[in-house]
Amino acid sequence: MDITIGGLSSQQSGASSRSAQSYLPGQSDSEKTGNNGASAFAAATSVSLSSESATRLSADNIVAAINESLQSTGLSIQGVNPEDYTPEGVADRILARVGDLIASNASSEAEAREIFDQASEGIQAGLEDARAILDGLGALNDEINGNINETEERLNEGLQGIEQRLTELFNSSASEEAAEAATPERDEQVLQSQVTQTAQASQAYAEAGSNAQRNAPRYGTNG
Repeated sequence: MDITIGGLSSQQSGASSRSAQSYLPGQSDSEKTGNNGASAFAAATSVSLSSESATRLSADNIVAAINESLQSTGLSIQGVNPEDYTPEGVADRILARVGDLIASNASSEAEAREIFDQASEGIQAGLEDARAILDGLGALNDEINGNINETEERLNEGLQGIEQRLTELFNSSASEEAAEAATPERDEQVLQSQVTQTAQASQAYAEAGSNAQRNAPRYGTNG
């Protein structure tokens, strides 16, 4: 069955391994990736993340959570491109990847629903993780929280659209299969009914013509 939902190619990739402190500004690479997490998080209490950095953290956590949720299927999705770190860009890219993941790997409704359900669970878990991390960093201000809320709304709307599309696709497929499964006896009955109706209509037309001819006035000359 050909399923077309998204518009981008899904690629195999592992969950994001980026640590929370790597999103903080003004640190060297060794400080961002090192084991001294306590000092990094302590410094975070006096640092404000940019809106872009916070959205990038949210996106990475959503992708990581989706991939974790999909582990049982052996599937995963790719991260979000750096230039798309806006609520709209993050939501659109993630939804496209989920849609393409279903289209590329599901050959039945059960498989499609499994991927969809696990990806949906991963999205919700990723959003919750992102909020918790940002809150722990002391960076969950009104602007950043608003961006996460917008991302969540766009993701939920997109998930509803994907689910509706799946319902339409498989309902349409079921209807076509039912039509193809019509029995020869049923087809013969329909054909016989059509022939009978045609014959009855022809007979009625012929009888009407005969009656009209029979009742027509006759003219003649007197001899």
